[in-house]
Amino acid sequence: MVQPAGSRDVIVIAIGIIASIASVVWFFRAPNKGVDALPEVLGRREGCLVCHLPLEGLSKAHSPSAIGCSSCHLGNPFSMDKERAHDGMVVVPGNLADVAFTCGNLRCHPVLARDIHSSLMATGRGMVSVNRFVFGEKDSPDSDGHLSYLGDSPAQDHLRKLCASCHLAKKKTSPAPISERSRGGGCTACHLSYSKEAETALELYRQKGQLPGHHPSLTIQVSRRHCFGCHSRSARISTNYEGWHETELSPAELAGSSSYQILEDGRVFVRLNPDIHFQRGMECIDCHTWREAMGDGKSHYHQEDQVEISCKDCHPTSPPRTVGLEKLDQIEVKILEQRDFLKKIKTFILASKSGRPLLNVTLDKGGNVLVIGKNSGKLYRPKPPPTICTDAVYGHQRLTCQSCHTPSAPTCIKCHTYFDKEGRAVDHLSGKKLKGRWVEQRGELLARQPALGIRISHGTERVGTFIPGMILTIDLSEYPSALPGQAAKVFRRLYAPTSAHTSSHKGLECQACHLNGLALGLGEGLFHIRGVEGHTTISFSPLFATMPQDGLPRDAWTCFLGTRKGMVSTRKGARPFSRREQQRIVRVGLCLTCHPYTPESMKSIYKNFPSALARMTPQCRLPAGFSTSAETESN
Repeated sequence: MVQPAGSRDVIVIAIGIIASIASVVWFFRAPNKGVDALPEVLGRREGCLVCHLPLEGLSKAHSPSAIGCSSCHLGNPFSMDKERAHDGMVVVPGNLADVAFTCGNLRCHPVLARDIHSSLMATGRGMVSVNRFVFGEKDSPDSDGHLSYLGDSPAQDHLRKLCASCHLAKKKTSPAPISERSRGGGCTACHLSYSKEAETALELYRQKGQLPGHHPSLTIQVSRRHCFGCHSRSARISTNYEGWHETELSPAELAGSSSYQILEDGRVFVRLNPDIHFQRGMECIDCHTWREAMGDGKSHYHQEDQVEISCKDCHPTSPPRTVGLEKLDQIEVKILEQRDFLKKIKTFILASKSGRPLLNVTLDKGGNVLVIGKNSGKLYRPKPPPTICTDAVYGHQRLTCQSCHTPSAPTCIKCHTYFDKEGRAVDHLSGKKLKGRWVEQRGELLARQPALGIRISHGTERVGTFIPGMILTIDLSEYPSALPGQAAKVFRRLYAPTSAHTSSHKGLECQACHLNGLALGLGEGLFHIRGVEGHTTISFSPLFATMPQDGLPRDAWTCFLGTRKGMVSTRKGARPFSRREQQRIVRVGLCLTCHPYTPESMKSIYKNFPSALARMTPQCRLPAGFSTSAETESN
């Protein structure tokens, strides 16, 4: 017999009431499952813990007994029904889209969760603005942008299909240990760490549905592995640091040589000399601060602007500024509480750029800098710069430490990018495979000494290291809707400032810069110095052929004894050496051919170079145009 609809509704409601009463009775009367058996968390009893205890692996601060499950995973902690309890649950907490309700709720880390949204690691702002600048869609490399909110212009489509996976705001959708191919995840990208037990528990859950009894830890012990996935791309900072250089080889071409490493994405790297800090055992976070990664509340355009550390913080030339424990803010105190190795520090050295404390850098009893490994507790005693760095050598006042201590950097001098309208590629924003793909044909992956150039910051000129970030052609002829006025084919010769993370203990020899085409931005080649009938001539022969687009050698930034202007760098206020600057550098190089660097020659010639030029003998001749006047030296 068919029941009337109204009767069915009454029956359903009655069954629901009975089921609810039964679940409540079970909750309070089931052996060892009653409310008294549950720990109280944050002033309430939490139903999640009936099924999810015992659970190991989490630290005391994040253990279920301290914050429960719902503080991170949300859901409904007041229901004993599985479906209702999991309604609104966040499987992977920490994604920036909902971080305000999970890691960043008012009881936990609200300031960090607020500031991270404007950080470069979350937005990729610099990647967006530079890419649009290179494609001719923006007049400046300094503009707003976010890798999670890209439009449909060619440059933004290029980012969507090739580059938009490496940023913290990319959503992580399923639990997984950190690997070389990990991307996004917000807080968990850095602070989630899987033990072997946690990995096993996750695998059992995937295969058999067995509830995990071991949770990955939430920790500030961030390892190099957390950084490697994203930072082995682009400038290859992570691979540089560990002493690996990318090649054009395929895995099939290798014969099992220990000199090579194959990454999870199939790229092949060859062994080179690692950074001196890596050789000493230092992790990335032993130098870099939490403000650099998670943001300081300000919107910076480029990576080097958000970085607050500098070499002189640990290798000072004068007594560094310090601050006492009582001056630290709440977040800094909390960090120290989590790091046993740092709890005894009472005085902290301040970062010279930001004026903020470096929580693992202090002074020992003798007043010398002492660095403590954040993860390892290992003690490092950085040496002060040698005399050649600290003496006022003429013309070296503008040099950065990287200028002399960067023996190599990754260099790509041949890149052709074009749009294939028939191809298909994954859109990193939607996760869908869409029609139309960008193809990048690379070549000439070299590891060589970076170029030197000028960077103007806050009105001050400094000499720093540069690599050819963009020697490329962009073919937009097949793209369906380029912007009005945008050229179908674009050629760029733009060098980018770099901090290669290949620092050497010993600086480069003087000749490595003063008579070196690479350092001068001329590319590889040879200088020719000739003395004919009392006259000296100097010329430069490039190794690579010139390109028809601009007449410069394929690997060059500028031409010999020329001044290149206009669109020359991926940064505002950055440029190659001018004609006058090249003359001054090469002039020293000419002297070095007969008077190589020694402590004595440094005193008598190079420390006060204009005075030495005024004392030149007839045997010392300069090419025409290489003035010896002090007036020229000051320009």
